[in-house]
Formats: sequence, C-alpha cells, structure tokens
Amino acid sequence: MRVVIDARPALDPRGTGVTKYVQQLIRHLPYADPDSEYVAWYLHARGLLRSRRFFDTVAAPNLSERASRFPARIFQPLSWRAGIPRLEWLTEFDLVLATNFVPPATAHPERAVLVIHDLAFDRFPETAPHIDARWRRRFARALETASGIIVPSASAKRDLLAEHQVADERVHIVHHGVDAGAFAPASTASVDAARDKYGVEGRYALFLGGIEPRKNLERLVEGFGELDEDIWLVIAGGPVRWYPKAVASLDAAIDALGERTKGRVVCTGYISDRDRAALLTGATALAYPSRYEGFGFPVLEAFAAGIPVLPSNVASLPEVAGDAAVLVDPLDFKAIAAGLAELFGDEDLRAMLSAAGLSRSAKFTWEATARGTAAVLHAAAQLPSG
Repeated sequence: MRVVIDARPALDPRGTGVTKYVQQLIRHLPYADPDSEYVAWYLHARGLLRSRRFFDTVAAPNLSERASRFPARIFQPLSWRAGIPRLEWLTEFDLVLATNFVPPATAHPERAVLVIHDLAFDRFPETAPHIDARWRRRFARALETASGIIVPSASAKRDLLAEHQVADERVHIVHHGVDAGAFAPASTASVDAARDKYGVEGRYALFLGGIEPRKNLERLVEGFGELDEDIWLVIAGGPVRWYPKAVASLDAAIDALGERTKGRVVCTGYISDRDRAALLTGATALAYPSRYEGFGFPVLEAFAAGIPVLPSNVASLPEVAGDAAVLVDPLDFKAIAAGLAELFGDEDLRAMLSAAGLSRSAKFTWEATARGTAAVLHAAAQLPSG
C-alpha cells in the first residue's frame, strides 16, 4: 500500500497544532506500519534551484519525500477553483492522508482518509471568517466520498456527527500525542533567560496558543485582574492569519485593567520551541480556558512539564485533562479567577496535579497515534473503490 501524506502543514514556519501533528505523524507512521510505503508530499517551488529534504531525520526506509515545484500562492487557488493539478498527476498513491480537513484535488476522492481536527468553523463560525462557501462545499464533498475519517477526540466526533450527515462507523477517534521529552523541565538557566527576555518578574500563569476569539483571552485577562498583585500573566503566542483583529480585542481587555495590573501582563508574540519549554517550566500554572478545542495540545505539554493546568470544562478539554486538572467554566471570569487563585495558593494541590499530569501525559504517545492511524488506513484500503 502506497500512502501519500499531505505534508504541506508540516512546513508552516509558524507552526500551529496541525503543523505539530503532521510533523509527528511523518516521524512515527512509517515505523508503526513498516510494510506500507509512505510518501511525504509537499510544495517546494525553491527546490527548482536547490533541492533539499525536510524529513531526513526520519530513517525509516519506507518513507520518501515528493516535492511539487509549485508556489503555494498559485497552487492553492488553482487547485481549489479549477481542481487542477490533480495529485495523481504529481505522484502515485493508493491512499492519500488528508492531514488538514480536505484532500488535494484528485479524481479519486474515495481514496482519501480525512483528518478533521475540530469543528470550530461550525460551532463558532464567527471565529472562522476564512472558511467560505467554496471551502464548505469541498469539505462536504470530501466527507461524502472519503474512505475514512479521523478525529482526535470523542468530543470532535460528537460535533462532526451533529453537524454533518456522516455514518458513525466511518469516523475513527485517534488521539493526538505529546513529545514528553521535548517538554521535560528546562534548565534553571534557560528559565531565567526566558524570564529576562520577556520581562517577567514574578510568579506567573502562562497561556500558550494563537490569539483568536475561541481561546477566550479577554475573559482570562478579566479573571486575572481579580488576583493578588504578586502574580503575572504571560500570553505566549502570536496572531492567527485568519483573525488578526483578535489582537486589538486582547489589547483592549488588557488596557481596561488598572495601571499596576496591566503592567503584569506580558504578551510575547510568537515564540520558539526553546522559549516555549522554558516558559512552561517556569510557570506556576498553565491557564487554558478555551471556549472550544478539538484536542488541546498545550494541556498535554504542561502535563509533560509537570505544570498544573487550568483548562475549561467544555469540548475536548475534560476528555484530554481527565482528573489531572482544575476545570472551570470559560464563560465565567470569576470562576477563572477563583481557579487561578486556588492553584497559586495551594502548594499541595499543585504537587498533586503535577504528579497526576505527568501520569496522564504518558497515556498520549505519538507511537499510539501512529498505530491508530495505520489501522484506519488499512481498513480504508480494504473498502471497494467507488
């Protein structure tokens, strides 16, 4: 079986959760399924001048790379509007793993297995202005014809079944994982360097993620405003391409705080993996009161770092967090404030949650994700062609 993995999201220089997922899948799927052939396919127009490999650290003999020499700014609109070039013109495949909702243009949509990370564009359409009618039509056709569908949580499956006419047995839950080693506690020197770099002078709650409406940052800031004066809030993440005006809303919420309080809010912008690990290690707690998540990578990353977590009690977050976190109502800023105050004020609770989080993170591995994905692919390959 020859499986083409749509690796385009893995090359996003400002990596999102989807970027992280695709990178890890490429690293682990060939090892989980050594009898199949995997091809990481992506666009690389600059390869006309200088060829390079993006996944050469993966030594699996059944993984190869296939670069199509098209600029993304040309390929994407042409593919979406005209349905060309088709993937089969660029590389052979038995199945294509569509890692970001919809597959590349192809005359064989029945050979696609879709990965649907969340249903935010259905549940909170106002937060997804980039999702237009053309994309929705492509998504509906992909759902109808695909030979399999993967979602990262039971919550995401419920949302998909509620919003779209899809048979239950076609949707497979395969949890994402966490690279525990990447979030092992950073050195004291690294933590101190990160604190100095961003001007964080006291104990702090950390938020990790893109600045967009469903992350609920305005209520987080409002809840933070209720806390004692020795606590800081660090918001680590940059604006998302599809909703840049969310930054202005966050700035307004911060400006509404008192002068002394808003001076203890630090917005770092986009950060490196090194700074991400250091800021996690130095945090007293991770604050993640999101209104909606299909999975929630930062929760597991904090668990792996031994950091207590304050996630919301909605969507997939209770499923991911289990009993290893303090859950709060994301619509109640006073509940967010109370949860933060509890975590900062109770050292025994923090110790208990740290141990529970480490144990919880061990249950979510990329090896398990790869095995589950391979099982879905093999099942899809047995289905009759349309």
